[in-house]
Amino acid sequence: MAELKDSYDAVVIGAGIGGLACGALLAKNGRSVLVTEQSSQPGGCCASFEHGGYLFDKGICYLIGCEPGGAIHEILEELELRQKIELVKMEPAIRIIGGDYDLRISSAESLEDRLIKLFPMEAMGIREFVAECRATTTEIERFSRESLDLMNIWQKIAFVITFLLRYRRMMKYMRKSWQEVVDSFFKDAKLRAISLSAFPYYGPGAVALVMTVLSNTDGFYYPMGGLQALADLLSVGLRMYSGDLALNTMVSRIIIEGDRAAGVELSDGRRIEARYVVSNVDAGQTFLKLIGEERLPLKFRRELHESQLSPSAFIVSLGVGLNLKAMGFEETYIIYNRSDDLGELFGTDPEKSILSINIHSIIDPSQAPDSTTAVQLMAMLPYDMVKDWGAAEEAIADKLIASAEKVIPRLSEHIICRHIISPSTFEQCTLNSQGATLGWQLTPGGKIRSQKTPIKNLYQAGHWTFPGGGVSQVVTSGRNAAQLVLRGG
Repeated sequence: MAELKDSYDAVVIGAGIGGLACGALLAKNGRSVLVTEQSSQPGGCCASFEHGGYLFDKGICYLIGCEPGGAIHEILEELELRQKIELVKMEPAIRIIGGDYDLRISSAESLEDRLIKLFPMEAMGIREFVAECRATTTEIERFSRESLDLMNIWQKIAFVITFLLRYRRMMKYMRKSWQEVVDSFFKDAKLRAISLSAFPYYGPGAVALVMTVLSNTDGFYYPMGGLQALADLLSVGLRMYSGDLALNTMVSRIIIEGDRAAGVELSDGRRIEARYVVSNVDAGQTFLKLIGEERLPLKFRRELHESQLSPSAFIVSLGVGLNLKAMGFEETYIIYNRSDDLGELFGTDPEKSILSINIHSIIDPSQAPDSTTAVQLMAMLPYDMVKDWGAAEEAIADKLIASAEKVIPRLSEHIICRHIISPSTFEQCTLNSQGATLGWQLTPGGKIRSQKTPIKNLYQAGHWTFPGGGVSQVVTSGRNAAQLVLRGG
């Protein structure tokens, strides 16, 4: 454990990207800050690991917001770290493969062109859809920087008055599911399946604002050195400005004095006093375990118990004795649709659901020994799909590998090593309830969760709070949380 002080201006629980961003910004602004992390490495879901001489990530396929003006770019610039990491633009951004189509997409324009060639009768709907995605993205990006938590009463009044004019698409799509929107633009069942499967993290029932991701395909990036490189760099920034990072350090309780947070208690019994506490960990654990239901308002407790969790993931990481780049593979993010039926694509059958194939070593050859390749197969599967993941995971992995051979011929014959992460494993290593990959599920009409909490001087950061899941979003939440502390609430 790091040498810790007895008190800090702020303690941040969890060294995910949101927590690290918050801690580094506070430290740069002269606050004494401690970031605790129960794991042996920072990063949370944005982390990497070694296995059999290969480097793999824990599931995130790409980064957005790395271009000038983007959330990741801006925070690295502010922390004077941007030149210390190499962020490579993914070209093409995505490849989507189905029974009779193979789409390589580098931008929203290329998405539009490819879809029109496949579905000329749907050309008008495709153009309107892509244009609407772009316009909605502009609104979302603006909204994510206008946190109500950071506004005074007059700013909130002005925001409410202008909201309908500035955010009319958000108002429209926040009440609709992803599938409802796609169905309103397209008639062809296959075109609907392609559009809905482009980003398998989100099911068809997710709030339609997921459509904004489609407009960012021309800005997909990957960090050299794996996703861990970003987490490690933010850790460097934290320490560079005299912040403390304590790995292998579990917080067992948030100390509450009166009606406000006053510090944390570690699993070894040590108490760390703090004027402010920021939780970057699972919201359920934050409030129900680290605080306790008895200290929470009834309405807040009810919302916690009624909230739906986002899906988890099953990942098979493979060291493969094939040089896929030499074989003609240039894309690092492939979506393989094994069906055009939405029930099967987003179902629980590992032989029919959407399969993601990530080949990041094509961009970063250091992740695999010479003439070999690091390959990851990922399917979004629910935590409660099986009773015993340990007993089922090898058979599920075999099914995913067999399916991936339709894209990578004879894959199973060239496997050098393999590593499995199941939803149960996700839960154990991240402490996210049921291995949820994006915090709360995005549901139509769902509540936007404030970073402020019922406990004074306790704030949230990360994908369990505003503005939502995704690395770029949690960076924004970390920045917002830091501003709340700096402004004194």
